[in-house]
Amino acid sequence: MSTVSKMSFLRKLGDNRMALLGIGASGGVVLILVLSAAFTPGSALAKLLLDYHGAGSAAVFPYPLTIQNVMWVMFGIAVGDSIYRHQRARQERGSIGLGLLPEKQSTILTKDNLPEVMEKTYVVMQKKRLFLPRLIHSAGMSFQTHSSAEQAHDVMSSQVDLELHRSDLRYTLLRYIAWLLPTLGFIGTVVGISAALSAIEMDSPATQDPSAMVQKSSDGDSGVERKAVRTQKTSAAVTTRLGLAFNTTILALLLSIIVVLLSQFLHKREEEIINEQSEYCLNNLIVRLYNPEKM
Repeated sequence: MSTVSKMSFLRKLGDNRMALLGIGASGGVVLILVLSAAFTPGSALAKLLLDYHGAGSAAVFPYPLTIQNVMWVMFGIAVGDSIYRHQRARQERGSIGLGLLPEKQSTILTKDNLPEVMEKTYVVMQKKRLFLPRLIHSAGMSFQTHSSAEQAHDVMSSQVDLELHRSDLRYTLLRYIAWLLPTLGFIGTVVGISAALSAIEMDSPATQDPSAMVQKSSDGDSGVERKAVRTQKTSAAVTTRLGLAFNTTILALLLSIIVVLLSQFLHKREEEIINEQSEYCLNNLIVRLYNPEKM
């Protein structure tokens, strides 16, 4: 595949949100596989990042069906959506450099030469889903219809407000994932504490078979040894399940911090680009509109 073909493929991929979301989810799965191979089962990092315990452990969830792994997949989807938003922001900022409007100080736009500008923006608008060509076309159509620069300015302002609202709605998925990650961590905390309490309850004398207790008391030293072994297993089970409670919370908070940071940064960038586009349209279209008939 040539360099041009590769660049074209990457551009098309950057415009396909669902493809990037799928790649993000797949990336989360690949990361889970890499971390599973990198960390020893039962190690501190394996428990924290994956809830990956060794064989014979008292884990709450069978690996790889763990809460941490679900978090990594959702985090991958958030990264994929962030890449899509970043690519769209780059394209929107690049629209200012397309030269859609005259930038010479002496240029005046009237009903005679405005259709040429509108035709140029219409062609770009049909090829690319960009806000600036739509903004220019709407304001130009308003001037062609009403012969009023004030009316065109009002239309431009309405379009900018609508685009800012659309920009806010585009981050619904990222906001949901930023909310979902701590929620999953809280679920892991509740499940871990509940499982630990269940392990303690199962080991309490009130839940044991009385006949078994009599048999153990008659066994002498062997009964004491079995009790010690049972107590050790119960302690290990309680520790493992409490570890799930705390590890899911820690990982959820760390991942949600990253997702919120990406969301806030990209949203701020998109709003800045919308403001730049509206300023470009104001300086090079609205203030240049002139209707000789009103003189």
